[in-house]
Amino acid sequence: MTPKRLADRVAQLEERVKELRLEVHSSREHGAKDWRRAVEKFADDEDLQSILQEAMKLREADRKRAREKPAGRQGKRR
Repeated sequence: MTPKRLADRVAQLEERVKELRLEVHSSREHGAKDWRRAVEKFADDEDLQSILQEAMKLREADRKRAREKPAGRQGKRR
């Protein structure tokens, strides 16, 4: 590869890296806004809050049952 072609290729790659960095930066900003909007949207929803509380109770009951299982049932699967 000639020095001229190499310099052109490096310039193309540098431009592409610049574009990719902008894409990554842009997607991070939008991603953060997405989850924040979702949280804000449902923050005052009493029905959803009661559903989440019931789900947490069920999950805690599952954890309690898992801790109470006999030791022989837990272990490696074949």
